[in-house]
Amino acid sequence: MKLLPKLLCVSAMVALAVALTACGGNSSASSASASASTSGASSAASASASQSASDEAAAAVYQKALAGEDIVNTFITENLPNGKIADDAAAEKCVMGMIDRLGGDKTTELEINSVRPVEDGMTTYTFTQRAGGVLVYGSTVKLIVDKDGNPIAVVSSIMPDVQIKPIESWAVDAAQAEKVVMDQLKAQDSTAKLVEGASERTIIGIPGNQDNYVCAWVVYTFDGGDADSHQVYDAHYVTAEGDYLYSIPMSAPGDPEALSGQNAKASFDFDAYEPAEVKATVNHVDGTTEEVTLPALKDVATGKTYLGDAKRKILCADYAAYANGKELKPIEAQDGVDPVDANEYRTFSRVWDYFDSVGWTGPDGDGTPTLMLMNYVDANGNPIDNAAYDAKKDGFQVFYFSRGTDFGECLDIVGHEFAHCITGATMTTNLYKNDQGAINEALSDIMGNVVEMRLNGDAGAWIVAEGRGEKGAWRNMADPHEYAQPEFAFDTYYAPRPARPTAMNDQGGVHKNSSLLNIVSYKLDKAGMTPQEQGLFWMNVALVLSPQADYPMLAEMLPWVMEQVGFDKYVEPLKAAIEEAKFTATEDPGTIPEGCGALTFDFAPIAEEAEGGCVTLALFKAPDAEISKRVETWPVAGTTVAKASVPAGDYYVVAVVGDPNGFIKQFLALGEDGWKVLDGKDPETIKANSKAVTVEAGKTVEVPNDGFGPVANEQFDMIRKALSREDEGEEGAEGQTE
Repeated sequence: MKLLPKLLCVSAMVALAVALTACGGNSSASSASASASTSGASSAASASASQSASDEAAAAVYQKALAGEDIVNTFITENLPNGKIADDAAAEKCVMGMIDRLGGDKTTELEINSVRPVEDGMTTYTFTQRAGGVLVYGSTVKLIVDKDGNPIAVVSSIMPDVQIKPIESWAVDAAQAEKVVMDQLKAQDSTAKLVEGASERTIIGIPGNQDNYVCAWVVYTFDGGDADSHQVYDAHYVTAEGDYLYSIPMSAPGDPEALSGQNAKASFDFDAYEPAEVKATVNHVDGTTEEVTLPALKDVATGKTYLGDAKRKILCADYAAYANGKELKPIEAQDGVDPVDANEYRTFSRVWDYFDSVGWTGPDGDGTPTLMLMNYVDANGNPIDNAAYDAKKDGFQVFYFSRGTDFGECLDIVGHEFAHCITGATMTTNLYKNDQGAINEALSDIMGNVVEMRLNGDAGAWIVAEGRGEKGAWRNMADPHEYAQPEFAFDTYYAPRPARPTAMNDQGGVHKNSSLLNIVSYKLDKAGMTPQEQGLFWMNVALVLSPQADYPMLAEMLPWVMEQVGFDKYVEPLKAAIEEAKFTATEDPGTIPEGCGALTFDFAPIAEEAEGGCVTLALFKAPDAEISKRVETWPVAGTTVAKASVPAGDYYVVAVVGDPNGFIKQFLALGEDGWKVLDGKDPETIKANSKAVTVEAGKTVEVPNDGFGPVANEQFDMIRKALSREDEGEEGAEGQTE
């Protein structure tokens, strides 16, 4: 039986996820250093003028890439250049030699991002596109070579004709930045010495606001500390205008962590704690309890013990403290551990170990430390019934876990979130919307399911989150219709493409249309493919995917990957499953599926908000109004009309309004006396305030919008006022992250 591959990352360049520009990226970034007074201030005006023009061009490129405009997607497996690929330089030469075939041109600049070899198998060389020093978000080229070093495929998403003028000068040069650092250290009576000739430019997130970026010099100093700590250097950050920002410990000048401006050790030093163990009680959904022993970290100086693991580099900390003030507040364990925290921590460790056993160390494959933020709550302190992977922050890969729902009982959910980090690492940037987001969600469902089957057996396989018990599962990968998901493109429950993907329309149905790929995994299982074989196959799929890959591209790519991993006997079942899921369908045929009717609603009274992605139409099957099986839809791009095809029956109709980020959601139900605002979204409230609308097979029902406008606009006024108060510093509601 073929074993899973050893996936070893041998090089890594930090790719900034949403850096709009080479210096700053937006007004927030620019204003962060506008008040600086530096020795290079005389040149600041000319640099700012150059920066402004570059900012505008870069922002335009970013918006185009995010929308998929002007991107050329290619998947080439024939007539590739001859010659062995032995290193990064050879890989770059090969790719640039066929840049015209990839849709690139003379403006195309590529930079090596990572090299990920598979033992006795393929190696993937990943390049990101840059222009004028700016990352072209979502634009990636992957060169795949076989075990002998021969090119066998190129997968790419490239934007041609990207013309961004590079910033010619900064307000301070390397020598001036070094002086800023040494003056800072002198004022602190530090004896650290400058590392000559090592200073370099980078782009980093602004401290406290990682969504904005700023250009900075990295200046290295040697502090003469304990060499055994492997952190004897400091990386200091000085903005292009000459502001001193901060410093972090570093193993060596030029370390990729230094270029990102992040290092977990700056926030929490695992080496400063002794490995320990703590006893904890875990509560299971069947009512039983279990005593477990968990890895812990002991502070010798204080005697306190914290929930964390020095070997796996996992730290558990409080979500609210980190979310509200970036305070890293470790979970204390010497006086007992919350049973939910204990279960989630233990399950995450099991998932970590599974992927480590197949050669993927840590969530991103690079051994980056993990920050598990426990007790995931909203702005009012209420538990959020969810789990989430966030991003790399402060040198950690960050995950959220709630005490409201014990995800420690759900290996598939923990594996799902872990896999989000895997795909983020392999694709360099995740375009979390429409097809791309649905594929991302599906890969997490599939990998989470593989982990569950490998570690727990087949019990509960294909049901996502069945471990929640009475709280209910979320998806059925074998029978998507059970949880209002489609089996194929434009099937019943298929989520339409909105004019603007937002949190209010599930970013274009990423949790709905994921079922098109999920059911392929199930059908491969029915064809005899083992969980071990699926683990190998889908990991290699993640390795070759480009950020812009959609379902039509997957129709070509998946059979090719299946052949490359040596599973020829599954190629035909795979092709059949892809055809049944209609991956290549791009237009709604306009027909109503058999046994179904259609329901439409025109959001014309609030057209601006509808086109801005601020509304959702939710249909609840009467009389139960079960939340987990609701049907959601929204206006199709270019219209204000939301349409859904659903099985014949009775439905309650609820319109949901909010802002694009999903803040301050309000619910409006169609009742006997017209539209009214609900004070909750639980089944009993929906049933008490709604009238059932009957949908007949083969027929279309138009839900009346008479009187909807005034009620909806009143809700939008409330949302605007609430968001305005939030901007002024008052407490506001937070949107849910998935």
